[in-house]
Amino acid sequence: MKKLSLFLIVASILIFLGCSSDDGPTVVADTVSPTAPANLIVSNITGTSALLSWDAATDNVAVTSYQVYQGTTLIETNVTATSFTPSDLTEESSYSYYVTALDAAGNESSASNTASFTTQVAPLVFEPTLSEMGVFSGNLADLNPADGVQLFELNSALFTDYAVKQRLIRLPNGQAMRYDTSDLFPKFPDNTLMAKTFYYALDETNPTSEKQIIETRISIKGNGVWSMRTYIWNQDQTDAVYDEQGSSLAVSYTDATGTLQNIDYVIPTEMDCITCHSNSNTVTPIGPKLRNWNFIPSFTNQNQLDYFASLGILDGVNSSNVSVLPDWTDINLDILDRGRAYIDINCAHCHQPGGEVTNFGLDFRLETAFDDSGIYANRGEIEVRVQSNVPTYRMPQIGRSVVHDEGVTMLLEYLDALD
Repeated sequence: MKKLSLFLIVASILIFLGCSSDDGPTVVADTVSPTAPANLIVSNITGTSALLSWDAATDNVAVTSYQVYQGTTLIETNVTATSFTPSDLTEESSYSYYVTALDAAGNESSASNTASFTTQVAPLVFEPTLSEMGVFSGNLADLNPADGVQLFELNSALFTDYAVKQRLIRLPNGQAMRYDTSDLFPKFPDNTLMAKTFYYALDETNPTSEKQIIETRISIKGNGVWSMRTYIWNQDQTDAVYDEQGSSLAVSYTDATGTLQNIDYVIPTEMDCITCHSNSNTVTPIGPKLRNWNFIPSFTNQNQLDYFASLGILDGVNSSNVSVLPDWTDINLDILDRGRAYIDINCAHCHQPGGEVTNFGLDFRLETAFDDSGIYANRGEIEVRVQSNVPTYRMPQIGRSVVHDEGVTMLLEYLDALD
């Protein structure tokens, strides 16, 4: 039995040697994987790209390349450096990556650590034409807001030569305005865009009247600072072009009583805009205060603040905790409330601490106590100036070329009630 076993062993060896002599030496398969890449980090994050970098393997297995995975999807198979720049990413989007190593035999290491990040928002810029700003969709003259652009209204609005105004706001994707225990402005995130378009219905007695669109003013917040530009519409009403010089335009339209009105509409210069929108050398909006949004607008049957909260574009607010700027046109309200509301929205942006006009010591803001506002002491001056149409004397001096008859009638009643 032992002899038989020995014979089989020897036979096996001879067979092995015989095969080796015919086919050459046997190669032992390489089954040892490299170690995983370490310390994967992300840097240079922009709106559409980022830089991935990692430490090379330090064991004895020679690494020939690396593979990059986005999520669980292999996106690159032959990276020879220890860095990689994924491109064609989407702004404000979240991504995760990991990396593996390959040796010459094709053995793949285990995964590196996972690196996750969110791409940035590319800063908004003012384009040469309104159509490039992405505010409207379809035929521009229809003034249909684009996706993600929200209509808003004001309870009391600034008078501008009887022009109709459409007000829009667009917030960065996934972000919201924030209520911060104040009843003035919400906290607007960077890359907020607001658009205000001025137009006339050429026949106000006809609900389907053709419009004459004059201008669209765009405001953008970037790096915590507001910037404003004006786009003037062309005669064909197909687009509007950025213009900082301002101009005037003769407009004729039929008002709601059937009377023909002629307006010499003044488009403000860029400096005019800054004059009204500047406080302590900081550009700021005028109308969209929380208290001026605290009412039910025409486009929804819900309080506007609560409506914005339901859309996820306004956080931390409850309309019951915010004061209200009265609607000065509401004849059912106390005349004292109506008068203060009108002066607040039409005059206070200049007549307040830090405003353009500070030499008279006036503070027309609604939140200022009446005795500290200076309204009573200057009521005679106010009465004359709101009825004047002299450019250097009228009040306001910028933004109107005609007297606001309805506003003046109410203001005279208000000023008379102060005696």
